[in-house]
Amino acid sequence: MGVKLWPEDLAGFTHRLQLIWVLALDELRRTYGGSLLGLSWIILKPVMLITLYTVLFGFVFQIRGGADQTTGEYILVLLSGLLPWQMFAEALTAATGAISSNVSLVTKILFPIEILPVIKVVSATVTGLVSLLVFVAVLIPLHHLGWAVLLLPFLLVAQLLFTVGLSWVLSAFNVAVRDTNQVLPFALTLGMFLSPVVYTSVMVPHPLAVLFSYNPMSYFLEGYRAIFLTGQSPPVDVWLLVGGLSAATCLSGWWIFGRMRLLIADYL
Repeated sequence: MGVKLWPEDLAGFTHRLQLIWVLALDELRRTYGGSLLGLSWIILKPVMLITLYTVLFGFVFQIRGGADQTTGEYILVLLSGLLPWQMFAEALTAATGAISSNVSLVTKILFPIEILPVIKVVSATVTGLVSLLVFVAVLIPLHHLGWAVLLLPFLLVAQLLFTVGLSWVLSAFNVAVRDTNQVLPFALTLGMFLSPVVYTSVMVPHPLAVLFSYNPMSYFLEGYRAIFLTGQSPPVDVWLLVGGLSAATCLSGWWIFGRMRLLIADYL
């Protein structure tokens, strides 16, 4: 198998977007199809998750984010960071093992293996999108939403591209170093506490806030919180950073995967 020119190869990938969407929907059907409630779990899971965190943090622990922040306000802060983070973490976890778990597709037939991680990311993103829509339904009667909710699709696409880029790198690397799948959950747990997920940058000491500024996901979470909690568009610098990071990560991931794909079959 020869190595195609990078721009041509990328153009060929865009022609497989419909195939990715069909296979991602099939992934969802296979995931939930055997259960009693079927695809209803896509809606039930976020409803149960939001209810659980509301009960735990609102009534059991009664946690506040600060002296001037009520428990209810902190719950919204928590969910506006936790739901996007879970969408990211679940997508990346599923995509990392996408190639190593499909040996027959990689080694026995001619198949565009670059779409395997993307299928996992799209499938997890669809599930995460439902969670965010449930959260939006919760925010509507609280009057937190404004016109900026129309910008949510742009933020979601940026996160999708960012996650896809990482998934290409990790899925290829996992073929050669199988420990990647084992280390990733720990890395994501650590990453969650090094991101403004359960708290915001203003709720932590300044040195930790500075550390957040080096974490790419912090800008995505800042964007979600601006849209969900203030009803305003994220600042221009956030949009520039989110757009630049997602484009750079996606293109870099594609390039790295292209360099490693010829070695993948040798490791499987």
